[in-house]
Amino acid sequence: MNEIVQRMISTQFLLFLYMFCGVIASRIGIIQKDNRQPLVRLLMDIAMPMMVLSAFNKPTSMEQMKASIVIMTLAFVGCVINGLLGWLAFRKVPKEKRSALLYMSMFSNAGNAGLPIISLVFGSGGVFLASMYLIPPRILQWTVGISFFVKNKEKNAWVKNVLLNPMVVVVYIGLILMFTGWQIPGVFATAIDSLADMTAPLSMMLIGATLADMDLRMLIDKEILKMSFLRLIAFPLLFTLILTPLKLDRTTMNICIILLAMPAASNTASIAERYGGDYEFASACISVSTLLSVVTVPIITWMIQRFINA
Repeated sequence: MNEIVQRMISTQFLLFLYMFCGVIASRIGIIQKDNRQPLVRLLMDIAMPMMVLSAFNKPTSMEQMKASIVIMTLAFVGCVINGLLGWLAFRKVPKEKRSALLYMSMFSNAGNAGLPIISLVFGSGGVFLASMYLIPPRILQWTVGISFFVKNKEKNAWVKNVLLNPMVVVVYIGLILMFTGWQIPGVFATAIDSLADMTAPLSMMLIGATLADMDLRMLIDKEILKMSFLRLIAFPLLFTLILTPLKLDRTTMNICIILLAMPAASNTASIAERYGGDYEFASACISVSTLLSVVTVPIITWMIQRFINA
């Protein structure tokens, strides 16, 4: 069996254990709805940015710089194509649900779910490329993505949510480190690495806590299953077929397709709630696609290895 597939299966099993701990923590009242949001902010505003900064705080080669441009381009193209395919698939669905389905078709949970997987499978070099991959979706989420839910967008919302987002600010710092060759020294680097190590267990425990509240009847909802199939299977396989003839660097291609194969974007529910979409439906989509991804991500990884190594 391919080494990457073996690491992916081991990683998914480890992440499943973290998720199971999250389910237990929810059931016994440690993680509840009223304290989940501070934990989400701890993850997204501290742990994940530190993971990205840790990846940048290492010598960067010219090959990595070139690969970052390639993967950002692929991320942008992927969002656009997935958005168009999502519109074709869900154009007849009622507006309240269609907004969430379009958003989740266009954007995966490449941050919360993807970064921990990439970190464990590919190491800091993979996190560097994955953090560059995240930039185009972040911009599109708060510009094009918001437009799915509202007609009159808040004019300055994207400035705060994109330009001043902690993940993006850390990328600014990382780019300075990359182009100057500077590195954060000693105990500061150790602190950054230690905070970064929280990302995988905390992220998966929070996802597990969300799954603990899932209505199992949603597992048979037609639109949710269709979105999950597109998000988890159809889109990554389509891009495998598109990218394979291009003879891209294998690591770049693996990371790109694995991030495309992540479940629905976790911020869909909060955006739907804020802008008048169907919050409960969006939450169910996230929960179902996340649960199914435990099985589909290793399978997709195995299949793309067969294409790449053919």
